[in-house]
Amino acid sequence: MARSAGVGGEALLMSHTTLVYASDLHGSEAFFRKFIGAILTYKAQVGIVGGDVTGKAMVPVRHQGHGVYEGYLFGNKETARTAKELEDLKTRISNVGFYPIVLEADEARELEGDPQKMDAVFLRLMQERVGQWLALAEQHLKPQGVRLFFMAGNDDLREIDDAINASAFVMNPDGRRFQLDDHHEIVGLGAANVTPWRCPRDLEEPELLQLLERAMGLLQNPAQAVCVFHVPPYDSQLNLAPALDKDLRIEARGGQVIMKPVGSTAVRQVIEKYQPVLTLHGHIHESPGFRKIGRTLCVNAGSEYAEGIMRAALINLEKDKVKGYLPLSA
Repeated sequence: MARSAGVGGEALLMSHTTLVYASDLHGSEAFFRKFIGAILTYKAQVGIVGGDVTGKAMVPVRHQGHGVYEGYLFGNKETARTAKELEDLKTRISNVGFYPIVLEADEARELEGDPQKMDAVFLRLMQERVGQWLALAEQHLKPQGVRLFFMAGNDDLREIDDAINASAFVMNPDGRRFQLDDHHEIVGLGAANVTPWRCPRDLEEPELLQLLERAMGLLQNPAQAVCVFHVPPYDSQLNLAPALDKDLRIEARGGQVIMKPVGSTAVRQVIEKYQPVLTLHGHIHESPGFRKIGRTLCVNAGSEYAEGIMRAALINLEKDKVKGYLPLSA
């Protein structure tokens, strides 16, 4: 249970723990700031981020001379002619999950001609943003006594763990056990079953099952656990994604996109076996929702990061059950 200051400064036990959960931020500055705002607005004691925290691309903003800068965002040319316009452009790029990089013409040519250097710069920008986020979270959440659990996902490079683990404030539950409150433990796993894109933490189901079992083995009481498994369980309505053909094009029939389950059979097997009180998922942006597998409440908050929209879940957790839950959007 969470604790709060009572009359005369005495500690009072609260009847439940309130947590705000989100996943698949994919580098969106607007998403993360709204997430921190939601934690504070709803006076949650715990915040949880469930993976896929880094963006997918850098956006070069090239100096054209005479103080004019140009960049392309979603195929549209953006021009900045003043220092304020340049900062506004960088903010728009960051809010949708990309990384602005301001370059002189010769710097742009050098970077484009050196793929290794480009990869190194990209990794640095990803790590820097994660570090900035966690510093921001500590600044706003620590004084309120809020605890933050923050985990990478299958789309994130392994080096992102270094940026997460460098923070003394946040806790990384990927393959680790922590005490969430007086009655609940928390474990996580950022890996996923194999996707068509062969992401950095994609695994075959047997290997994924092995890691899930290892994580569950860390728990003293699995039935009281909160499990942050990035990929949702198979055939749960939380894992429906557009079907893709061999060229990774979306399949449609009769003008309707064909949806199919793409979650993990290993995750479902572990949930059915251990029946934790709550499991938190992401990975499949198109399938937000709350579903029961036995006694376990399974949650996918969904994601609209590219629009700078925060999708999250507000959850009240009692000792033996989830008392209530609500989807959040901002």
